[in-house]
Amino acid sequence: MQGRYFFSIMLMMFLFLPEWLCAFSLPQRIVSLVPSLTSEIYDLGAQDLLVGVTRYCPNPGGKKEVVGSLTELNFEKILTLKPDLILAGKDCNRKRDVEKLASLGMRLEVFDGCEDFACMCTGFLRLGRLLGREAQTRRIIQDVKKQIGAIRGSLPKVELKVFWQVGYNPLVTVNDRTFAGEFIRLAGCRNIFGDVEFSYPRVNVEEVLLRDPDVIIVVSGMDSGYDPWRTVQAVKAVRTGRVYRIPADQVCQPTPLKFLAGFRTVVGVLFPGSP
Repeated sequence: MQGRYFFSIMLMMFLFLPEWLCAFSLPQRIVSLVPSLTSEIYDLGAQDLLVGVTRYCPNPGGKKEVVGSLTELNFEKILTLKPDLILAGKDCNRKRDVEKLASLGMRLEVFDGCEDFACMCTGFLRLGRLLGREAQTRRIIQDVKKQIGAIRGSLPKVELKVFWQVGYNPLVTVNDRTFAGEFIRLAGCRNIFGDVEFSYPRVNVEEVLLRDPDVIIVVSGMDSGYDPWRTVQAVKAVRTGRVYRIPADQVCQPTPLKFLAGFRTVVGVLFPGSP
């Protein structure tokens, strides 16, 4: 009898040991070097775990220690914060900085940069697992997908031609393999440079004239502030008064919740008055 009891206890420990180990390994002191990941930590209500961020990360009230910029880190300050997890990004942080942190014995998780919604969801889910909040993360993703589907279902079936401008001098736009391009596609519209090879190609005014967009969206904060379209009446979007400026922070943050908010903003200018 005692042998069976002992065997049952050992079996229970074997079955549940991974969960116990996971619970003990959950980070309690996080330094985030990626603005989007910092934003997602706040989305999960886990901001109390943050002890350090970059100056470009969300930091309400300046309560978190600033450990530098994306490309200039204060390694000494990071060490004094004694993090048990550092979050870095391939598209945000320099490889040599990440390697130096690793050489100092820091626990690092390095995330890919995202150019589409699916990647954002994958990264968010990975973060949720690291924080022991996978179920909450899945609920957020499911809700975001549901809301995007509802918005799409309410839109008129009108394929507007759209020019998305992210810079001037040089004039820069996006192709379909970016999440700006995904905004346009999900809205049932067409990116006039969606088929070009590069994600952020340089174009010129003459090429825009040839493709004659119905709508021009200028991402403000990523251009010089100069408006090249004021006198270009040959473009339909200019003639009809459909040139819009959207702040960069509303449409350039690669997290699921920010993607949803950005999609709402884009839909609002493409189809004014839509639900």
